[in-house]
Amino acid sequence: MTVWQRIITIYSNPRATFSSFEGSISLKDVTVPILILLVVSFGSQLFIQPMAFDEQISRIEQNQDISEEQKEAALDRMESMIGNPISVKSFLLTTVVTLVGLAVLAGLVMFFGSFILAGEATFQQALVIVVFVSMIGVLESAVKIPLILQSGTIQVETGMALLLPVSLDGTLLYRFFHRLDFFAMWKMTLIAMGTAMVFRTSEKSARLAYFSAWVGLMFLLAWLLDSRLMA
Repeated sequence: MTVWQRIITIYSNPRATFSSFEGSISLKDVTVPILILLVVSFGSQLFIQPMAFDEQISRIEQNQDISEEQKEAALDRMESMIGNPISVKSFLLTTVVTLVGLAVLAGLVMFFGSFILAGEATFQQALVIVVFVSMIGVLESAVKIPLILQSGTIQVETGMALLLPVSLDGTLLYRFFHRLDFFAMWKMTLIAMGTAMVFRTSEKSARLAYFSAWVGLMFLLAWLLDSRLMA
């Protein structure tokens, strides 16, 4: 399969994409999706960065746990960033964050595939799994950016919190369900499928391992991190 065929089939027939990783993987197979991810990531920032800054400024101003001097220093830093949202520095930062994030995720796939599931594959194969699963983020951006622009806030809901009544907003249950995003579930399902096929392990065991770890992490973040951010 060509790299473009793999990109298309990751949405329509992911098993075909993952089965093709058992053969040779070229540098193009890795770089083309990464370049697409970088363009989409940087382009998304141009749309949502002003809203994100406004909401962060509002949280800083309303935070009662920091002094006025700390607020002023934080707001000064924010204003300097707002003044130059498009720069070589911001593009380089986006590139570094994206590459490091992909490498870390590939390392986690290696850990789960090799040590938890007792499979065998190369780091290159683990990386290409992560890179192509990350292409789901392109569709995610295409869905979320219009919702953000329409609602005027970056806090759009595409997770299981949609199933809960609004009266539970702010509770631990709501914060936890908010983190169980449908796009993230799709990615986890594909990660488990790709790991099982490439590492030649049980797909059922892979799903159990990944989703157990992910759900546990999302609960901890909702409990420990989100509660502090809302304080």
